[in-house]
Amino acid sequence: MKNDSELVLEAVPRRGKVAQFFIDAKPDDWGLLLAAFSSAYGIGLLAMLVLPFMIGATMNGLQLDESKAGLLGTAEFVAVMVGSLALAPFMGKIPRRTVAIIGASLAIGGNFASMFFGSFESLLMVRPIVGLGCGLALAAGNATVASAENSEKLAGQMSMLFVVLMVAAMETFSYVSETWGYRGVYGALALFMLVLVGFIRRLPQRPKTIQVTPEHPHTHKGLLSKASLFMLAVMFLFALRDTMMWAFAERVGLAAGYQTDELGLLFSLQAVIGIVGPLIASVIGSRLGLRWPVILGICLTGLVTFTILNSSNAKLPYTIGVLGISGTYFYALSYLTALAAELDTEGRIVAASGGFLVAGVAAGPAVSGYLIVHGGFTLSSWVNVAIALLTLVLVTVPLASLSRASERYAQTGK
Repeated sequence: MKNDSELVLEAVPRRGKVAQFFIDAKPDDWGLLLAAFSSAYGIGLLAMLVLPFMIGATMNGLQLDESKAGLLGTAEFVAVMVGSLALAPFMGKIPRRTVAIIGASLAIGGNFASMFFGSFESLLMVRPIVGLGCGLALAAGNATVASAENSEKLAGQMSMLFVVLMVAAMETFSYVSETWGYRGVYGALALFMLVLVGFIRRLPQRPKTIQVTPEHPHTHKGLLSKASLFMLAVMFLFALRDTMMWAFAERVGLAAGYQTDELGLLFSLQAVIGIVGPLIASVIGSRLGLRWPVILGICLTGLVTFTILNSSNAKLPYTIGVLGISGTYFYALSYLTALAAELDTEGRIVAASGGFLVAGVAAGPAVSGYLIVHGGFTLSSWVNVAIALLTLVLVTVPLASLSRASERYAQTGK
């Protein structure tokens, strides 16, 4: 008896490749995908997407300067990192669904509470609680990728949904921040998370036992192993390099000749185009292994950030670079997440990687701002190149670990 894929291809023989493309892109488990995405990205990283609106609206509403507003953001994201890293060593033992729901509850409650606080001091106490909840959800959601039969495909599909979330968030929070200020932004964060928290009920409590194959050797590295430490450094550097550009992308665009409203349209367009990157990753999955997709992703993202930071006097290359931001970023993030997941089936490494990703996001603007003050966008662009090259060097260690595991399995079956 023929399976569904064969029947579809027979029904459209002239478009067999197109049909197979959509068959490959279809999630293996919608419940698992939505649960992992909602926990890791919908709860864990939503605030990162809307950070410019959150900071801007809070500055206007409470009459804060950049230093105090930045401190609120830093306090929140440091707490995200702490929550993720504190949970990572216990990912093989704790009930992930329960932890994710607790984290989501803290984040939702904290965001609702933030609507009613009218001082910097009170928000400085509440926002780290929100960040801690987001960190717990981020770790639990990311660890689920390690339990998937095809972690590359699941990570790609999660990134694809993250792009969709980003498009929706850009439009929604732009309107909300302008209309209702910081109270509206915090309220909208809570409502977004409240909608997504229902999907977390499908999150597995415990990691599944994964069948080992030469393509998926699934090494079992500890959190303090050499491969793990290099992987975490890669995630930090990847986010650092990207945020160094993203924090000042608007400033570069203004220098290149764009108006503010034109930049808003351009950024929205790049977010829509960005769905192509994770879509490709989800379709390709593990067919090409991890080595070359990871290397390609790091190179493409480095090229994009270099192009943008070097285009303050040239509108065309700036435009091309911006249009490639989300596509290359989420393609690379899909495979880096999958690589972290493959290193440890208990999900400890991939859970910790989320914390290091957030740490890179937090550090990026400060590092780039210092470089721009002392050497302009050009200096920042060349430091971006150096970070991308260092990332390429460091990622060879976890890739080599997987390669050795695959060879060992081929020889011994273990």
